[in-house]
Amino acid sequence: MEAAAYLTKSYDPALVTLSVGVAMLAGYAALDLTDRVHAASRRQTGIWLAAGALILGSGIWSMHFIGMLALELPMTMRYAIGPTALSWLMAVVASAAALGLSCRAALERWTWLAGSLLMAVAIAGMHYTGMHAMPMAAEIVYQPAWVAFSLLVAFLLGSAAALGLSFALRDWQRRLRIVKKLGAAALMGGAIAGMHYAGMAAAHFPATMTDYSGGGVDAHWLAVLISSLSLVLLGSTLLAAAQDRRLEYRTANLVASLRDANDQLHYSSYHDELTDLANRRLLDERLEAAMERAERAGTEFTVFYIDLDGFKALNDQLGHRAGDEVLARVAQGMRGTMREGDTVARIGGDEFLIVADAVPDDEQGRSLASRVLAAIRQSTHEAPGLSASIGWARYPAHGQTAEALVAAADLAMYHAKKNGKNGAVGYRPDMAAAAEAEFGLQRELADALARQDIVVYYQPKFTAASRALSGAEALVRWRHPQQGLIPPDRFIPAAERSGQIEALEIHVLDTVCAQIRRWLDAGFDVPRISVNLSAGRVSDSGLPARVQQCLDSHGVPSRYLMFEITETVAIQGMLKAVDTLKQFARMGVDVALDDFGTGHSSLSYLEKLPIQQLKIDRSFIGALTDGTSQQSAIVRSIVALAHSLDLAVVAEGVETEDQLRYIVELECDEMQGFLFSQAVPADAFADFMRDASRAVAPSGAAPRYG
Repeated sequence: MEAAAYLTKSYDPALVTLSVGVAMLAGYAALDLTDRVHAASRRQTGIWLAAGALILGSGIWSMHFIGMLALELPMTMRYAIGPTALSWLMAVVASAAALGLSCRAALERWTWLAGSLLMAVAIAGMHYTGMHAMPMAAEIVYQPAWVAFSLLVAFLLGSAAALGLSFALRDWQRRLRIVKKLGAAALMGGAIAGMHYAGMAAAHFPATMTDYSGGGVDAHWLAVLISSLSLVLLGSTLLAAAQDRRLEYRTANLVASLRDANDQLHYSSYHDELTDLANRRLLDERLEAAMERAERAGTEFTVFYIDLDGFKALNDQLGHRAGDEVLARVAQGMRGTMREGDTVARIGGDEFLIVADAVPDDEQGRSLASRVLAAIRQSTHEAPGLSASIGWARYPAHGQTAEALVAAADLAMYHAKKNGKNGAVGYRPDMAAAAEAEFGLQRELADALARQDIVVYYQPKFTAASRALSGAEALVRWRHPQQGLIPPDRFIPAAERSGQIEALEIHVLDTVCAQIRRWLDAGFDVPRISVNLSAGRVSDSGLPARVQQCLDSHGVPSRYLMFEITETVAIQGMLKAVDTLKQFARMGVDVALDDFGTGHSSLSYLEKLPIQQLKIDRSFIGALTDGTSQQSAIVRSIVALAHSLDLAVVAEGVETEDQLRYIVELECDEMQGFLFSQAVPADAFADFMRDASRAVAPSGAAPRYG
């Protein structure tokens, strides 16, 4: 057919550009809707499929008709409503097929090919049905080659490539996916537009159509309507998808935050907040797991119990924040000595436990304990006086349950403390017997307090110059029904460890005040009676009030009472001790600093403590041999220092006449010791008060009581 027999075709550049833009926008919407359908919940998938098919189909259809409207022919172009609606329906069907396939978890080859063919047929059908919607006097003539090419473009690029890209983009990270999606949208839009304009190139309009004016919708009005609606529809779609995506991201972030919070909560429930070590809960699980492994494999493992020495004193001096920092450093140091698979746990304020696999004997236990001690010393070098005591026990030799194993390691640690601290001791079976004996002692002590079997003896004190009676130290004894009189060094440490020391000291204070009252009522000139206070009692802010209550209840003036505290107690609990001692001073109760010379940095604190008396430790007095010895020089310096601070000096532990002579020569104020008398019952001390008017000679004039 001659070229002159067909109408000359031309295109409006603006509408062509618009059609390509709509095609690309539709392509982007298609990929975006694929994301929405895939990400939607099962209940929302159907909604997104229906809405997506409607919107995406309308977008593709609008691109086609905008492209048709871009065509300029020397005739009035109109469109029949029926075929036009059918072409729209075909676009919606193609879109539904594409979105339906995109919901699959994977795209199999046969599904991909079948879906691509269905989409290509639907898109091509939409195009050629839309062409048929133009009522004309003659039929449009199509060139087969161009028709085939348009169908190939619809299949390869418009359908197969679209499905492939929708699946490929799922695995990309979000930022890369957006970039790739824009490129894919441009490719898909170009493919859809290419299919359309290839189909238009295949169409030839006979010249006989020029004057045809059949029915249908006017093309110019339809151009404005479709262009506007398509842009609004696609824009709304993208906006809705963006809002849904934003909500999805927020939900995902919220879910992630909740998951992180749950993970953190789970982690916190198994770890110590301060040190990040395992806590008791995780320790119990690790111990059970270690025992199961050892039982299956026939192997052993070791548990180490670590307690810091001097930590309470550090807390009292430097505060809890400094103490927490030390604990964190200690934890880090111990963790650095462990192997992978070992567990380091914090089980108390300054107590730790280590579960170490493959430590089957005492030799390896000592080696690991030494490394732990070295790590603790290294991490606490800025905290002088702080060390650690370690005990260890092996499974199953020393305990076949978690409780028994930890108890055995705890017993060994206790023995390490008794051996001088800053060391490590392995568990031995005899330790259990000793622990049982102490537990029995503590139980009996409670009964003894209730039965009034705890009695007070009094060791006299004399002035050094005149050897006159100047006071007495109240010393507690336990009158045991089977063992006889038990000295305090056997049961007071047990009372301190068990928490019975407070009840014991209250009993002693009440006994002493009641005895002073009886002596006063009997007409005795009672000297000051000193009572020993433990570390915990000095730090008790309520102690002065209880002392005053005891004095008042027995009607005893405060001048008859004196307290003795050890130098170590005063220094370790410096801040709390000063406050308590100041209250005693206001009450009129004097305080002596006992065991002077055995503590740390005592001279720097001495003037700050509100005390009235120093007691030189018996270790210095016992070493006196002549007036020129080193011990004599130390005692002389202590006496001079005390007198310069207006403090009286008491020498305790005087047992020989040579020691007495040096004490007098060194100008000590008071003295006590076996040379004069051991601690005696209250009735025997009354004899000293009766004889107080005459001098007591060291040759034996004063009665001795055992």
